[in-house]
Amino acid sequence: MYVKYKLNIMIFDSGLGGLLFYNQIKRIIPYSNYFYVFDNTGFPYGNKDKNYISNRIIKIINSICKLNKIDLIIIACNTASILTLSELRKLLDYPIIGVLPAIRIATKFTKNNHICLLATNNTIYSAYISNIVDKLSYKYTITLIPSMQLVYLAEKILQGYYLSISPLYKIFAMWKDSNKNTPDTIILGCTHFSLFTSNLLHILKKKIIIDSNIITINFILNFIKNNIHYNQNNRFIYDKAYCVSLTKKTKNLSIVLKYYGFESLNVISI
Repeated sequence: MYVKYKLNIMIFDSGLGGLLFYNQIKRIIPYSNYFYVFDNTGFPYGNKDKNYISNRIIKIINSICKLNKIDLIIIACNTASILTLSELRKLLDYPIIGVLPAIRIATKFTKNNHICLLATNNTIYSAYISNIVDKLSYKYTITLIPSMQLVYLAEKILQGYYLSISPLYKIFAMWKDSNKNTPDTIILGCTHFSLFTSNLLHILKKKIIIDSNIITINFILNFIKNNIHYNQNNRFIYDKAYCVSLTKKTKNLSIVLKYYGFESLNVISI
C-alpha cells in the first residue's frame, strides 16, 4: 500500500538509524523528495545535554531549509524528540513530527500488564518517560532498559560492518522463556533498534515487539492527509543526504547511502 503524495520531506537523526525509518516511509510515500540529514559530529544524542541537542538541531534544520523548500520535518530520533520537540515547534515555522516510544500503544497489546522499554539513556531517564510511567503505574509494570551499547552496535552495522549481536542476546537471555514475571511486550524506543527486530523475534519468540517507527509512520500519514496542502506538480529531484562534517570516515558512507537511494552526500555548515 502506498500513497501518491508529492512532498519535500526532511528526515533528521543524529546518526544512520533514521535510514531505517526512511526505508519504511519511502515504501508508503514513494513519490516525495527526501532529504536525509544526520549530525555525524554530534552523534550520539543518547548521552548529550538537552540544550546541546536542541541548539544543534535548530541550526541544522535552518541550514537545510535555506537550501531546499521543506513541507514536513521528521525528527527520527526518540531522544531528540523527547528532549526538544516542543521547543522546536515553538521556534521553527514548519510542520514537525517526532518519533516517540509507543508506551500507550503497548498497553493495548500486553496480556500480563508488564512492558519493557528499550531505549537510550536520555530517553529512559527523561521527565517525559518518568511522567508516563507514573501515570500508568496503577495498572502496568514498565521495565526500563537503557543501552547506548546497542546504539553504537546498530550504527556500525548500518555502516557495513559485520559485528556480533551478542549484546542483544545478553540483555534478554533471562527472558527467553516466557513466564508471568517477565514483560510480554517490548518497545523499541530508539530508531536504531528497528535493525534488531528480527533478532528479537527470534530470541523472544513469545513476546510482542512494538516498533515506535511504524506507529509514527501511521501518524504521519494521517497528519499529511489532514494538515498539509501539497502541490501535485512538485518536481521529483532525487533523494539527498546531508551531514555536518565530511570526514574520511563519513566519505566511506557513500556506498551505504547509495544502497538506500541517495546519489550524493552533501555537507551543511552550522
